[in-house]
Amino acid sequence: MARGKTSRRGSSRSTRGRGKSSGSGASTPLLALGALAVVAALGGAFWWSNKDAAANAVDSQTLCPAPSGPVGMTAILLDLTDPLSPAQHSQLMAWLEDEIDRAPRGTQFTMGVVSQDHVNWGATDPLCKPQDASSANTLTQNARLIDARYRERFLDPLKTRLESMVSTSGADRSPIMESLQALVSDSAGFVTFEGGRRIVVVSDLLQHSDVLSFYRGGDWESFRSSPDYQRIGTTLDGAEVQIYQVPRPTEGVKDPAVLDDFWMKYFERQGAHIPSVERLGDL
Repeated sequence: MARGKTSRRGSSRSTRGRGKSSGSGASTPLLALGALAVVAALGGAFWWSNKDAAANAVDSQTLCPAPSGPVGMTAILLDLTDPLSPAQHSQLMAWLEDEIDRAPRGTQFTMGVVSQDHVNWGATDPLCKPQDASSANTLTQNARLIDARYRERFLDPLKTRLESMVSTSGADRSPIMESLQALVSDSAGFVTFEGGRRIVVVSDLLQHSDVLSFYRGGDWESFRSSPDYQRIGTTLDGAEVQIYQVPRPTEGVKDPAVLDDFWMKYFERQGAHIPSVERLGDL
């Protein structure tokens, strides 16, 4: 009887030992799988973070996508040789801010003015529209920080430039064509850019220079028959054109109707699309 009891105890210990050994062996693959899952998750997060960073990389000065460059270009010409009324000023700023809001991320903006002094012609330094909070990745990006950078580095500086240029006024001559070509030529990469290009012109459209003056009875036909007509190129080929026309008194202009005719034919000759025209009213 004693030997039988001893045998059963030994058998019991042996069974427990085998069970313990079997459980330990089964947990090893599970631990390995768990470790692999953690490594994979960390690797995926690292890959996604790097992909995110690469997609949002910009030039430190221009904020344009790096290294690919701008996705589109907008050049804004401001012809404000006469002051705007408060209502016109507010309306214009709202329209220009809408231009900025609707532009795709990565669009390059430059600005220039119509001036009787050619020293003032040309373009401001290019500035591209960067990522804003609306496109932030909630898993890997801080939307609040992105929004702050967007405003501090792009929107506020651009609006400050616009405000200062819109508020400038006072000149006896309006060389619109010449100032426009100076803006386009001086805007980095604009002439040769193969993507979408947009011209925004804020003007009364009253061209007045040695090349052509509506106050001297000039029109498209007189310009076309002049030697200066040969100076027109196709630097606006395929560009969209938006005109915000500032109503001005046209005393001295023999036929105000020639304005629309002239500018439609001018942009057509340049290879641009037919302009879209909005008028800055204040009554």
